[in-house]
Amino acid sequence: MSTKTTFKRVALVTVAALGFGALTTVVPAQAAVSTTLNAVVGANGATSLTVIGADTTTVGAMVRLDVTNDETLTGGYGLRQGETITATVVGVPTTVTAKTVAVNGGSMVDTSTPAASGTGRSDFTILETTQSTNGTAGTDAAASITVASRWDEIVPSNTSTTNLDGAPEALAADAKIDARNAKYINKDTFKQIVSGVYTTHYYVTIRPRTGSNVIDQGAYTFQFQLTDASGVVRSTKTVKIDFVSTAAKSDAVLTLTPTGTFIAGATLAGYDSATANAYASLTLRNRDAGYVRGGNGADPAPVVRTQLSTTAAPGYVDSPTAAYTVSDSGVAGTDFGTGLATTPGAGTLQRLDGVYGITGVLPATASATGRTHQGHAAVEA
Repeated sequence: MSTKTTFKRVALVTVAALGFGALTTVVPAQAAVSTTLNAVVGANGATSLTVIGADTTTVGAMVRLDVTNDETLTGGYGLRQGETITATVVGVPTTVTAKTVAVNGGSMVDTSTPAASGTGRSDFTILETTQSTNGTAGTDAAASITVASRWDEIVPSNTSTTNLDGAPEALAADAKIDARNAKYINKDTFKQIVSGVYTTHYYVTIRPRTGSNVIDQGAYTFQFQLTDASGVVRSTKTVKIDFVSTAAKSDAVLTLTPTGTFIAGATLAGYDSATANAYASLTLRNRDAGYVRGGNGADPAPVVRTQLSTTAAPGYVDSPTAAYTVSDSGVAGTDFGTGLATTPGAGTLQRLDGVYGITGVLPATASATGRTHQGHAAVEA
């Protein structure tokens, strides 16, 4: 046995003999640290979005960034000093136009015109965005709903909210979110109690850079990376977004799900009905089972018709459409789902989640003559 090894063993025995007991490591106290990041494009938690809009000057895609800390605060800690979320374009479509990440990806900083000039700027810009309401921490607190139509309102600092037109863009369009930006709590399905607010929310809007060719090109991949004050990467998340000119080019999928027996003249009630009436729901999803929104943040307006089968060609006739209401409003009994509109997350009822409730009165001339109902749905352009 070497002299060095003997010394170590003797030293440890001496410490124990002096009565100090077990040796422990003391960690200095530190402030709350942002540990995880989540990026979603809708109230349903989707990470894929199709935006329907006419041109690059009127469309935007809102992204919610959820930051979780390792400690709690009534209003949520949010990003601490030196912590930053940086946005970049890391994937570009190539099937329509020969785009590359080198030319069409990369930085989203500022709102100058196109990246094709070799400036290292991507086809998109990004703006820090405000919300109209904040959630409330509490055991029975209602979670406030993200308002996707506020995509054109930006916040350059915690104390100044300015519309896009004429806004100071240095902070609003720096492609970064940090402690200076507005934070929110208990949005959408988050329901945190006063003593347990870990997660805060930030909002950004992705917009095509002026002059860039992004409409009907395919999906882009946007990366959000959280780094701490020491420059260490804490979390990296991505979302996929494509911009299309019309609903017909969205490749969206509508799924009609009827339940029960549809009787002539009966009322088609919402899923939350206390009766045994039949009901139906309509789900709208994009190519990756993700979200579909209008270019101004509005939810699409599906149309539902009842078709009555006949013996004459083409085998059916359409009923009047005015009798049906198709709703993704989050209102119990109208929108599809269980739970109360005032307590999102308590059940399956969720405003603007792409799952619509269908209510109305079925035609009175249907099954009385042996005809049957067939569901038919379409999205208006």
